[in-house]
Amino acid sequence: MDDDEDFDFSDSDLDDLPANALQHLEINALRATQHQTQQQTQAAPESDYGLDDGDEVVNLDDELYHGQVGIEEQPRRSQADPSQLLQRIKKLEQDKAREKRAADDLKGKLQTKSGEADTLRRRQDADSRRYERQLADQQLSHSTELARLRAEMEKLRREKESAQTDNMFNQHEAREVGMARRTARTMPSRPRSGAAVTLSPSRTPRAHRSKDLLGDGFDDDHLVMASPSKNRDRQKTATPKQAGKRKRQVADQSPIPLPALQLSEPRSRPKEKEPDVAAEIKVDAALLQHFRQDDRRFTLLHRLLSHPSSNGTDRILEALTQHAFPSQPSKKLSSIVYDSLAAPRTSDVHELALRICHIFLDLWKRCQNEKYYAPTYLILDALHFVLACEPVETAVQVAQRAVPLIIAFIDLVSDPISKAAKGGEKAILDLFSAAQQETASHIDVLDCLDLLHLIATSCVSSTDTQAITRLWSAIPSTFACMLLVKEQPLPQITLMLRILSTSALDTSLGPIPTADSALESQTSIEDALVNRLTNLFTETPKPISNPAASATASIVVPEREIWDLRLLVLSVLTQFSIPQHGSVRLAQNRLCVGRLIRYLDYCITSLYRQPLSPTQDQKVASINATMKLIYHIATTNPDFDIKSKLVNTLGGQHAYLVALTRLAFSEGLVLEAGIEDAVVNMAHDILDEGLSMEEGDAFGKVYSSGHSV
Repeated sequence: MDDDEDFDFSDSDLDDLPANALQHLEINALRATQHQTQQQTQAAPESDYGLDDGDEVVNLDDELYHGQVGIEEQPRRSQADPSQLLQRIKKLEQDKAREKRAADDLKGKLQTKSGEADTLRRRQDADSRRYERQLADQQLSHSTELARLRAEMEKLRREKESAQTDNMFNQHEAREVGMARRTARTMPSRPRSGAAVTLSPSRTPRAHRSKDLLGDGFDDDHLVMASPSKNRDRQKTATPKQAGKRKRQVADQSPIPLPALQLSEPRSRPKEKEPDVAAEIKVDAALLQHFRQDDRRFTLLHRLLSHPSSNGTDRILEALTQHAFPSQPSKKLSSIVYDSLAAPRTSDVHELALRICHIFLDLWKRCQNEKYYAPTYLILDALHFVLACEPVETAVQVAQRAVPLIIAFIDLVSDPISKAAKGGEKAILDLFSAAQQETASHIDVLDCLDLLHLIATSCVSSTDTQAITRLWSAIPSTFACMLLVKEQPLPQITLMLRILSTSALDTSLGPIPTADSALESQTSIEDALVNRLTNLFTETPKPISNPAASATASIVVPEREIWDLRLLVLSVLTQFSIPQHGSVRLAQNRLCVGRLIRYLDYCITSLYRQPLSPTQDQKVASINATMKLIYHIATTNPDFDIKSKLVNTLGGQHAYLVALTRLAFSEGLVLEAGIEDAVVNMAHDILDEGLSMEEGDAFGKVYSSGHSV
């Protein structure tokens, strides 16, 4: 009830009371409180009626009162005035109302301040999140730029080393050419005075024998030829000084190359005819010139010996000296490589390159058998280097041995992640165990996938048309799906998508089942792969966090990278749809077309939800690519009913109507700039097939009224 209803003392009500009503009320009140007042002290107590400010208080102990209780004599009238009480009550009510208004005002101000504080708090939180995103983007940009600069520096360093190596080879070859020319020069024989000298084919001087003056078993003439200085001395004493005698020519002063002395043969044995030295030297020079022009084996070996490893400090073969197999700790891996290279010679550089690849594949296989993973990165460095220097056929030839090893080592790291993504506390604990972390630290999955991508693209470019079929027959059906789980690192998902784009063959998509996997059909493998790919339209990559780590910061993937990832998924699906087999598989899949329609609706809606965002170009490119893929699937499959493919997708029918109608009536202005006219026409064509004339007119009225910005 209201306070005014509790104290309703109006003047009209008081006038209706009897004349002695107030006296009876006072007597009854006095009687009811008599026993209480008798126990009080003579001092007057505080009034409970608020009459302490000068009002007279009736003393119940007064003898006059006790003596006249039973007499009709009227007691002394109270001096309390009802009008004063009424005014006091009204004043109290006014004070109460005023205080209530003040309290309401304070409450309103408090709510206002609380709202302002909440708004400021939300703004601060938004600014903090925006700052963290900007900081993460800047850090990512800085890391990317730093990695690019380091790669460029590494490339320049390698080019410098290669140039220095080529320069050293050129200098060495120039010295060899000079030496060959000097050796091949025919020296004129020295004329002798007074006796005719004849030379044998081996250029051995034959003259009249003289006596053995020294008694050492040699002719003095040979001794003179072997000692030009002594010969000059003898000629000085024997030659008469005549003014008309001609001096010896300057060319005769050069020493003549002498044949080796045959100390072990008896002097009486006849000498065999020696081949012409000049002719042999000419043949050797021609062979050297042939090797210099056509043979690159030594260049490949030299560059392999000088090629740096990915750790950036050591060369590959130098770093191999730091590793040895547990079963043979005394022999370094570098010694195994050297011993293998010392085997029988190879005919050309391509055969040498293939042999080097098999040497390192043997090391890799032994690492797998002995579970010794530390030198894995060095083996991958060597294989990458050799295959980068060789034609695609070399990569095709090593694919049969390399692909199983690549898959086995990727499984060691990626399979625990896939199992942890499916749930289960034990799987997550195993993922972050010390042993698993040790294994993951030695195996670079991205490097392994890069080698697989190199082999796959080489098989596509090879003249061997069956090479790519053999490759995808060697890849397990679960391998690709395992690497497309959203918990895997984003660079690995991206590279696996690029590898999958090479699997669009005339009769298959993705891995090809073999006789060992007879339980799996090609259709089931392809459906599972397409479902996993289209899941990426709604999933966001998010690595699994370590539950044992305290306050682990979650990794947020930038929005631009997510759009780029989904554009790559659209590219792979488009590649799948080019062969007739792939187009039929995408059309018959129960989820593919419905998910494409929903993704198209999401892309169009994002244009208006975040106008002119930094990812505007990716959004428009996604709209164009998605619509083209849907139209290609719909037009290359006869009797294709697009509406029947929407029943298995939640909200598929709604997305179909809204997305295609928005696209069909797009005017390509500002927010919709970049949407191709051909894409708009494709949306019109599909709507014409799926809508009646009345539905088309109704949707046209909705979206033709200038909804496009």
